[in-house]
Amino acid sequence: MKKLLDQLHISEKDARRILLNGRANIKTKINAPKILGRYFSDKKIKFAVISDTHLNSRLERLDELHTFYAICKKIGVEAVFHSGDILDGNGRMYRGHLNEIHTYGVHRQVDYIAKNYPRGIPTFFITGNHDLSFYNDNGIDVGNLIEKKRKDMIYLGQYQADFTIGRAKIRLLHPDGGVAYALSYRGQKISEQIPSGNKPDILLIGHFHTSFYFWYRNIHILNCGSFQGQTLYLLRKGLNPAIGGWTCEIRQGKRDRVVAFQPCWIPFFDNKK
Repeated sequence: MKKLLDQLHISEKDARRILLNGRANIKTKINAPKILGRYFSDKKIKFAVISDTHLNSRLERLDELHTFYAICKKIGVEAVFHSGDILDGNGRMYRGHLNEIHTYGVHRQVDYIAKNYPRGIPTFFITGNHDLSFYNDNGIDVGNLIEKKRKDMIYLGQYQADFTIGRAKIRLLHPDGGVAYALSYRGQKISEQIPSGNKPDILLIGHFHTSFYFWYRNIHILNCGSFQGQTLYLLRKGLNPAIGGWTCEIRQGKRDRVVAFQPCWIPFFDNKK
């Protein structure tokens, strides 16, 4: 022992002092666990999410759409958010598309929506690629026309829109491209390209006619489903649409914008021919 102390250039007296101080420091007070109050709040907000209704299509699922709105009204949903392709467009989106439309022309399609789209709950919507086929043809934005005819349908913009519920930032998005090999893949890649300072709390993705929820990069991400049956285009691609919509509940904490997010998928089964 003395040889070791000599090598360390420490006296026996100093060694005792170090050991005694070390034992004293071991006796520390352990605080009892406490509840983190910031995560508790009675503030809850309930809303619904849908996409790709494609009204004026022969494959539209209008009965299911009205049923979904009736469910939303019964459970106290305050607003419905629509992620684009509210109508089916000019009939030239893919080969054979023209044969799958039952009402032709931009004004006739808008009139059909004004008459037949569900009422009773405010609907906030963006336009997607089918909606904007008329805009590409002649500069007519159907979103503005729909909003003029239906005051309960609020138009937020083309392809993407941000808005807030309470303090929660929500983004509606109608992207481009086809369905990936995994339901989460496109949402994952889209969220990875969002700068950290511009991230929403909730991202609602239309266009893909799929239903899926996951949490990534601190973003709650939803594939919003559809209310259109399997078109010939989807049949050729080997894709079967997820028909239905989401009801969602946000719980907001005292300092946090979203401390809990509870989505509920309401499916409808496409048995129509």
